[in-house]
Amino acid sequence: MCFYILFTHENILIKKWVIPKTTYTRFSGPDKFIMKSQKPVFILILCVSFMVGKGQKAFQKLGLFSYNISLADYSFVKHVKDSSFSYAFKQKSIFKSGNSSFGITVSYWKTLLPHIDLSGNLGGTFSNFPALFVKGDSVGQAGFSTQLDALLHLRAFKNDKALNPFLTVGIGAGYFGNQFALYTPVGTGLQFRLRETGFIFIQAQWRMALTSGINNDYMVYSIGFAQQGKPGKIVKKSKTKKEIPAKELANKELLLNDADSDGDQVPDTNDKCPTEKGTVYGCPDSDGDGMADKDDQCKDVAGVYRYHGCPIPDTDGDGLHDEIDKCITIKGPKENHGCPLPDRDADGVLDTTDKCPDLKGTIENSGCPLPVVEGAELLSASSDSMTYRINFDFDRSILLPDAFAVLKNIVEILKADNTLKINITGHADNFGTAAGNRQVSADRARMSRDYFLSYQIAASRIRSSFYGASRPIDSKQQWRNRRVEITIIRSQ
Repeated sequence: MCFYILFTHENILIKKWVIPKTTYTRFSGPDKFIMKSQKPVFILILCVSFMVGKGQKAFQKLGLFSYNISLADYSFVKHVKDSSFSYAFKQKSIFKSGNSSFGITVSYWKTLLPHIDLSGNLGGTFSNFPALFVKGDSVGQAGFSTQLDALLHLRAFKNDKALNPFLTVGIGAGYFGNQFALYTPVGTGLQFRLRETGFIFIQAQWRMALTSGINNDYMVYSIGFAQQGKPGKIVKKSKTKKEIPAKELANKELLLNDADSDGDQVPDTNDKCPTEKGTVYGCPDSDGDGMADKDDQCKDVAGVYRYHGCPIPDTDGDGLHDEIDKCITIKGPKENHGCPLPDRDADGVLDTTDKCPDLKGTIENSGCPLPVVEGAELLSASSDSMTYRINFDFDRSILLPDAFAVLKNIVEILKADNTLKINITGHADNFGTAAGNRQVSADRARMSRDYFLSYQIAASRIRSSFYGASRPIDSKQQWRNRRVEITIIRSQ
């Protein structure tokens, strides 16, 4: 159901609109008309549709206007920043008396790319500003404010979808009370495509203040309607046969009179293979790649024109064709752009899984020279040793739960190879006195040594010492210095 509002005087140029019961003449192109009227005309336009479906292509070449109503919430963002989103939603500030700020906006939409629209928006809001929202206003105020912004909308689908979500970003300016401010709108929305060429837009925007005219960001929620093309009552398509224009009919008759020896519907005068049926200038195309067999060097395999109808080559056979393979002659995985994964120490364990990528090791030890202690921080490694760390609480020498798992793994490594020995060193942070730090580092080394002795690791295989705070490994994070280092050593 549609009604129309138009203000006209004398001759008015209207694009892609047909006004019923109005005399019109053709003007400068197939989509432009002149409406002639001897006196001003007043027509009401209002279109409401409840049918969502496919229609003709909308505003691909032409833009359209939408008319929107909005609600502004000047308190929500402040509640979020002061507390959380959960707290802001619970306040329901937009529904409280005196907080709702009603507005109207006119928008002009234009499609730039298949998934990107540009809109220009001019609006006004009957605003209820809370205290401290506008610069210099400590009590709050009410008044009419205006905003002008330009927005880019990134749609999920093309315009022929009934439901189309989109993201929005742009730049805007406005007057808030007596203060001018710039802001950046960021938001999301849904575009509903109605029957024929109607659209409904639902949007939510977070408008971030860029200048000091306003002291906080704010939210705007809006719903808008747009219509383009031929409005009015929907007319069902006629089932009568379409009349063929005289020029087209003449071409068809000429085509019928032109010989087509092979019957491929390409006249012999244009057929490059007049004695063979074909689809490419009348020639056969066995692999369907758009290149005729007579020119196709790989006529049984679909290819590309620049390789004479053959597929793009994959010289090393690693599944990546040469145009995207960065190592054309050497096989490599896709995740490394067709190049082999690196193995810096050449121990047969790729760097991606090598626990000691710069030190030659074995596959059994995950690329390290000695077995790896799982769950422990590896501080250093050499061809015959690997050093790990366990940490302690401040000014304490009691073993922590994480330390037990590390120590137990080291015990299993020592029991599996009787040639291995360990060296234990205790350390402390730089808090407290030197004597106190030496004492707590000694206690930490002793506790670790006692743990290994309790698992029947021979005392001859254990050496321990302590250094207080004299050997820190981190000057800023002191907790890393409250440690014991355990070095597993292969005997010479």
